[in-house]
Amino acid sequence: MRIFNYPFPLLLISLFIYSCSDDSTPEAEPYFEDNLSLDTWIDQGAYFNPSGWETSNPGTSIVSVINALEEKTDVVNGSAAKLETAGVLFTGIAASTFYTGQFVFNSADPAKSAILGVPYTKRPKSMTFHYKYTPGDTYEEYVGTTGTAIAGIDSCLAYMYLQKREGGKIERVGTAAMQNSDTVTEWTKKTLNVQYGEIINPVPGFRLREEETGWTDADATPTHVIIVFTSSSAGDFFRGAIGSTMFVDEISIEY
Repeated sequence: MRIFNYPFPLLLISLFIYSCSDDSTPEAEPYFEDNLSLDTWIDQGAYFNPSGWETSNPGTSIVSVINALEEKTDVVNGSAAKLETAGVLFTGIAASTFYTGQFVFNSADPAKSAILGVPYTKRPKSMTFHYKYTPGDTYEEYVGTTGTAIAGIDSCLAYMYLQKREGGKIERVGTAAMQNSDTVTEWTKKTLNVQYGEIINPVPGFRLREEETGWTDADATPTHVIIVFTSSSAGDFFRGAIGSTMFVDEISIEY
């Protein structure tokens, strides 16, 4: 299903979504659970976004690249999300991402235009989704528009972080994550169990975000949730492989 909605075009220049909210911006509404199937997409004029979710499209569209797409043929059911890391002007590479939150252009600090997380007080047991992934051929690190091949293989990343935002602090309540560099050619169902409280010696995907000050007790109640799916796990460091492609469909959250 597609819904048509043409907002006033934004002057968007930030290409990545790994930033946090500030107190001056109204929070996005937690409508993502109404479209966990990813079947409903909204026409934003230059691109379509899944209803209830934000994507990398507001940033990449300013350089005429749309890399988070509605997939209507190769799906589990209805529609799916197709995320493809793309080559772009200015930064050389842009990972494709969709996430809970919103994109509000910040002229003072464009990197903070993406505001991750929405209000959420539930304590889920797990998050399940179907996915496919093919890493691009050449893993590179970009400085400006120049990419240099580096060791390793690109990887997709999916995570759900439950946070407690209170008293000027942001703490991690629960974590569910997957980082995968293997080629997955067939639709594969994946369940990520939520780990509550502190994770000792966390591996990539489970570590605290920059804005998080620590871990809560395991029985804490969250105030917000961040859910992210991205085709290149290190895209925020301008590392990835052009052409890396992740498909996502039929998300569910178990309680």
